[in-house]
Amino acid sequence: MNENSKIDFSIIVLNWNSLVYLKKCLGALRNQSHRAFEVFCIDNGSTDGSTEWINSVNLDELVGVPAKKILLKKNIGFAAGMNKGIRESNGKYIVPLNVDVFLEKDFLENAGKLFSENAGFQMLGAKIYRYDDEPTEEVICSGVWLTKHFSISTLLTDAEEEREVFGPAGCCPIFRRDALDKSSFEAENKIQFYDELYFAYGEDVDIYLRMNLMGFKCLYSPKLIAWHAHSGTQDGVLWHTKSAATLSRLPANVFYTWLKNCPPGMLIKRAWRVFLAPIAMFLILLFRRPGVCFAPLAAYFSFMKNLPRTLRIRKQLKKL
Repeated sequence: MNENSKIDFSIIVLNWNSLVYLKKCLGALRNQSHRAFEVFCIDNGSTDGSTEWINSVNLDELVGVPAKKILLKKNIGFAAGMNKGIRESNGKYIVPLNVDVFLEKDFLENAGKLFSENAGFQMLGAKIYRYDDEPTEEVICSGVWLTKHFSISTLLTDAEEEREVFGPAGCCPIFRRDALDKSSFEAENKIQFYDELYFAYGEDVDIYLRMNLMGFKCLYSPKLIAWHAHSGTQDGVLWHTKSAATLSRLPANVFYTWLKNCPPGMLIKRAWRVFLAPIAMFLILLFRRPGVCFAPLAAYFSFMKNLPRTLRIRKQLKKL
């Protein structure tokens, strides 16, 4: 068990039908050299035996630190699932961890040192290697940048250089809790860190943009090492091969990110790219997958339906 009375890190592991990865992910946490952390293991309504396995094990003993199980009856999405753990967390630093990510044993130790030595940064980004049935030496992320279309571009150059970036890899960001609290907002009568309207995709862009606009910065460091199976979940799947529901959700989430967060100048400058994106997706899908080509256009209707909510949040964020 954790011998330290204080909690430095709160790690939230969100699982959905990924039992094989969940066991590896939790095993890597047990091997962490820094022990002042807690774990929240959240299952998002899995049907692959994950729930039964989680119920059968003593999580505290498995990871060697205080751990809590949160078993949901249905899949409420990535954002809402992560928020469940963040709201209950006690750590100074928050690590929303993808279930198919496996941390190097000194990951938390080095993160603590980096935060202590770099008081001007509120986010940390790790060097992410590909995990392909076993750890590889292929770097797949060394920081991310915001594109003109409000998506994320993965940076693969200068992987050995410590530097400021737009945001960390979405699979294992590290946040100072106080900064995360300051960038949160209220919706549906609860505090939200990740926007729960998103369900999946783009929630990382949204929170990174919001934090950047508030003056919070991200430090990438090659001292932080993790391996990501990447296609173990949906992260590695090409956009045009995704389901119709996802093809509708992707541009809708971009609409929300753009309107909620952007100052007036940026709002106007990026408007045409944001609003033409569903049409561009429609045209591409018309030739690639005509059966789902109309799905992106549904984003316009979703945007109008959620416009009052989005404007209410924008009003909140302008006061921060």
